[in-house]
Amino acid sequence: MEQLMGLRVLVIGLGSIGKRHARLLQCYFSHEVVALRSGSGPDGNDLGIPELYSWQEVDEGAFDVALITNPTYLHIDTATRCAERGLHFLLEKPIDCRVDGLDYLLATVRERGLSTYVAYPLRFHPVVSKLNERLAACRVLHAGMVCASYLPDWRPGRDFLEVHSRFREQGGGVFLEMSHELDTAEYLFGPILDIKGTLAQVSDLTANADDCADLVLSHGSSTTKIHLDLFSRQARRYVEVETAEGYLRGDLRVPGIAGVMGGRSIDETFEVDADDMYLAQLRYFFDSVDRPDMMNNLEEASSLYRTMIGFREGQGYGTTGDHLRPGRVARG
Repeated sequence: MEQLMGLRVLVIGLGSIGKRHARLLQCYFSHEVVALRSGSGPDGNDLGIPELYSWQEVDEGAFDVALITNPTYLHIDTATRCAERGLHFLLEKPIDCRVDGLDYLLATVRERGLSTYVAYPLRFHPVVSKLNERLAACRVLHAGMVCASYLPDWRPGRDFLEVHSRFREQGGGVFLEMSHELDTAEYLFGPILDIKGTLAQVSDLTANADDCADLVLSHGSSTTKIHLDLFSRQARRYVEVETAEGYLRGDLRVPGIAGVMGGRSIDETFEVDADDMYLAQLRYFFDSVDRPDMMNNLEEASSLYRTMIGFREGQGYGTTGDHLRPGRVARG
């Protein structure tokens, strides 16, 4: 579909991901970009993007689209303000850290006929894309996924002690922050009908949020085991899949896929630039901005999100070092 030209785009929040989106918009798109911020230094932002500081200024700006990239706990409130103004929007993952207000937001989106997308860029990673292609004709039996990282390295140049990722009430914790893996599991293996497992806080890197998650997801005819942590000095991110036809392992950090399928060896490598999947995601969103039924729109993404929040609320949070009780939530 031909991309709509000359849109006025409001980027709400200029943290690391907001700046990435804004920079890519400046470089690769013809849309006008303006930022809505809670505050700024005397010299504005280093991208030279005009800044607004109130919704009254937004109302005077006649915007078409919003990219919502502010802290997680503000997402539903911000998306609701956008929907009430008739703005199509891309919403950074996760949808929020609560379900309060979600039904009203969904009703407003439907009533206004808005296009929405919940941003999980791993769907556009070449390893995930190729796995999706290779698995299309396979019967998946079991999968395993690992995402291990180190929180102080997440946002270079910022004091990690101040980031919202450390605080449960702000949507922090590895389960929501790294919910990429759950979305990827649903994308590759089908709807997640049940989540079992444990969230824990075992290091001193977070203030009161989970830093470790060990999960078992049920897709009905197959299961996926996921390990997430944000205290590992050895970064790892991969997907392993057992199918009736063979085995595949996709590495997202050293991009490639290896395995044996139908008796044939597979060994593929990919060249990946840090911006590639984010740019592909933006192109998909703007190419589909006149389609309310685009992939992973808010309505579609809300089903998994409610399951995730139900599971998270079933977990207890103690002091550092406490192992937390298992939780379970099911849908279907």
